[in-house]
Amino acid sequence: MNGSNILDTNRLETLMSYDIMDTYPEVIYDEITSLAASICDTPSSLISLIDDKRQFFKSHFGLDSSGSPIKESFCKHIISDDIDLMVVKNTHEDKRFQNYALVKNDPNIGFYAGASLTTENGHRIGTLCVLDYQPRNLDKTQIDGLQTLAKQVVQLLELRKSKKIEEDQKIDLERKGKLLNNIINATGIGIWERNLIDDSLTLNEQALNIYGLNKTNLSEFKTDTWFNLIHKDDLEEVKKKMLACLSYPSDECNVQYRILQKRGDYKWVQDKGKVLQWSDDKKPQLMYGTVQDITEKKNYTTELQRVKNNQEAMINSTKDLMWSIDLEYRLITANTAYHQLVKKIQGKPFNEGDLVFSEHVPTQLTKKWKSYYNKALTSGAFSVKQKIQDPKKFWTTYGLTSFDLLYNKEGEKIGITCFSKDITSEVLSQQVLINSKEELQKIMDTSLDIICTIDEEGYFLSVNKACKQIWGYEPKDIIGTRYLELVYDEDIKLTENSAESVLSGKKVVNFENRYLHKNGAIVPLLWSSNWDKKDRVYYCIAKDNTEKKKSELQLENSERRYKTLVQEGSDMISIVDEKGIFSYASPTSTKILNIAPEELVGTNAFDHIHPDDRDTVYTEFIKILNTSQVSIKPYRSKHGQGHWIWLESTLTNKLDEPSINGIVSNCKDVTTKVQHLNAIEEQNTQLKKIAWTQSHIVRAPVARLMGLINLLTDDRGKLNAEEKEQVLNYIFTSADEIDHIIRDIVENTINVIDIEENL
Repeated sequence: MNGSNILDTNRLETLMSYDIMDTYPEVIYDEITSLAASICDTPSSLISLIDDKRQFFKSHFGLDSSGSPIKESFCKHIISDDIDLMVVKNTHEDKRFQNYALVKNDPNIGFYAGASLTTENGHRIGTLCVLDYQPRNLDKTQIDGLQTLAKQVVQLLELRKSKKIEEDQKIDLERKGKLLNNIINATGIGIWERNLIDDSLTLNEQALNIYGLNKTNLSEFKTDTWFNLIHKDDLEEVKKKMLACLSYPSDECNVQYRILQKRGDYKWVQDKGKVLQWSDDKKPQLMYGTVQDITEKKNYTTELQRVKNNQEAMINSTKDLMWSIDLEYRLITANTAYHQLVKKIQGKPFNEGDLVFSEHVPTQLTKKWKSYYNKALTSGAFSVKQKIQDPKKFWTTYGLTSFDLLYNKEGEKIGITCFSKDITSEVLSQQVLINSKEELQKIMDTSLDIICTIDEEGYFLSVNKACKQIWGYEPKDIIGTRYLELVYDEDIKLTENSAESVLSGKKVVNFENRYLHKNGAIVPLLWSSNWDKKDRVYYCIAKDNTEKKKSELQLENSERRYKTLVQEGSDMISIVDEKGIFSYASPTSTKILNIAPEELVGTNAFDHIHPDDRDTVYTEFIKILNTSQVSIKPYRSKHGQGHWIWLESTLTNKLDEPSINGIVSNCKDVTTKVQHLNAIEEQNTQLKKIAWTQSHIVRAPVARLMGLINLLTDDRGKLNAEEKEQVLNYIFTSADEIDHIIRDIVENTINVIDIEENL
C-alpha cells in the first residue's frame, strides 16, 4: 500500500470493518501473543491495532496495559513508513524512541520488533510485536515465526468478520423463516414428517386440521390407519405412488386423494413428499412433505391462481437467483433477482421463450454454462461452485448453483430448474479454517510421534508424517482406514477395550499395543488419547516403543544372567563395608560355606578367617580402599560344619556407587586346588631327595664303567687276552649294577606318585 499513512480513510474503514477495537480479551489472540513471546524469547508480546488517535492492545502478554496514545506508539512507524517489519535493537540509541516514556521510565523498553498486520486489500491496521527490557536482536527463524503469526492474526480477524456476516445472515434467515411460516400459515399448507423406521408421524397445526386429527391421537395414526381413511377409489393410486417414492432412488411423491373426516364427509388433499434419508442398504428412513386442502381448488380455479401468486411472491422475495429453461435453452420462467442480474449485464431482461445466452458475455463463459445445462439433462441433479472476480473491484465473490430436471405432470422431462446463491462468507470462513489447519499440520509434521484423529467408527481422519517413519505408510494411505486393520491380531481386543474406556470419558495415558508395519514387522506403541464429545473424535498421540521394549528385554536378560551368576553360580558374591561387615551375601554362601546368607549379614568377614591367615588377608583388604580391584591369594575360612576350607577372593571397590555403596567380593572355593598344590609340592620334595640320593649311588658304577671303557679304548696292545676278558667282566658287572640302581629309582618314584594320587 504505497503512500499509506495513519489518517488514510480507506485504512481506517478497513480497521472498523472488523469491529475489533475496544473488545474484551479473547483466548485465541492471547495464545498467539504467548506463542510469539516464546518463539522470540521475550517477556512481552502485543497485538496492537491503530486508528487515527491511539493504539489498542487486543492482547497484551507480559504487559499490564490495554493501549496507549498514538504519539507513544512504536507500531505507528510500520504504518506511516509502509513497511512489513521493523526491528529496533536498542531503543535507547534510536532517536525516534529514546525519549518515549516507556523507554525512559518503567518498564524501560530496550528492544522492539513488530510485524505488520496487513489485510487482504493491502491496508496495514496494526502489528504483532514483541518487547524486551534489554537491547537484543532476533534471528531469521524468530523473524519468520513472528511474521507467520501476524498473518494468522489477520486470518482470525477475517474469520471474525465472516462470522459476524454469518450471524447477520442467520438473523435475516430467521426473519425470513418466520415470514415463510406466516406465509405457510396464510396459505393453509400443512407440514409433515414421517419416520419410516417406527412408522410415526409429526404434523404441524395446519396438517392436523387438514387430516382431521388432534395431537392426542396422533401417536396412533399409523400407515394402515391412514390407508383406511382414504377413499377407496383413490387408495390404489396413493399406494402406487407411495411405493414408487419408497424405492431407491426416488423422486418426489405428488398425489391427490380424498380423506375421511370426523363428520363422515371427505376432504380433497394434495400430498407432496420425498424421502430425504436412506440407510446404508438403501432403505427409506425419513420422509418430509406438505399436505394441502384442495377441496375448494377442485371447484374454483381462482383459488389455484391465488396459491400460484403466493408461490411467486415467495420466489421473488429472495435475493437468490431462480430460473428454469426448456430443452432448447429457452427461458420458461425466472424470479425477479434473475431478471435484475440479466438486465445489469445486457441492459434488459430475458423474456419468456428467449435463449438464455447473451452476446454481452464472453464466448468462453457461454460455453461453460451450456456445458452445465447439458450435464443436467444427461446426468440429473448436480451443483457447481463458481469463483467470480470483478476486475473493477478489489474482492472475489463465490456462488453455488444447483441444477435439476423439470418434469410435466405426465412425468416427461421438459427442462431444467436452476438455483444460484451467494456463498462468499461461507467460502471465506472455510479458507481461514483451511489455512489454520495447514499451519497446524506443519507443526504436527515436525513431531517424531504419531499425532492423529479418529472418528467414532474407528476411521483415521488425519495423521501426521511420522506415520511414514513408524508404520511405513504415507498419511494419504492411512486416512480413511480403520485403525483396527493395522493393530496386531493379539492386541485387537485389548485395543477395543481401551477405546471404549476413552469413549466413556476416561483419558488414557501410556496404553501399550502393537501395530503391523507395512513391511510386516511388529511395532510396539505407547498411546495417549482422549475423546472430544463436541467434535465426536478421538485425539491420539502414539510413540514408537521399540527402544523401550529392547531396553526392557536387555534388563530382563541382565536380571536373568545376574540370577544365574549370583544365585546359581559356583562363586559366592557378597558386599562388605570398609570394616569388613557383610551387608549382602548371595545364596551360594550356603553351598560353599554351609552358612545361609542371612546368617552372614551383619557379621565381620575377618571373624570367619583362620587366625594364621587373618593378618595376611587384612593387609590385602585395606589396599582396596585406594584402588579399584584387589586379588587375595588362597586363605582358610570357617565352614559351617566346623572344619576349614580354602577360599580365593577378588575385591572390587564400589563404595562410590549409590546403588551398591560397598566392596564387592567374589569368593571361590579352592580347597581341592590347594590340596593338589600341597601334594605336588611334597612330591617334588620327595623326588628331589630321591634324585640327590640316587645320583651318588649311580655316579660310582658309572665312573667305574667309563674308566674300564677308556682302558679298552687306549689299550694299543698293552693288555693280553686274559686281562681284556677280565675288564669286560668288570664292565658287565658295572652295567648290571647300574640297571638295578635305575630299577630302584623307578620303583621309589612310582611310590611317591601313588602317594599323591591317593591324597
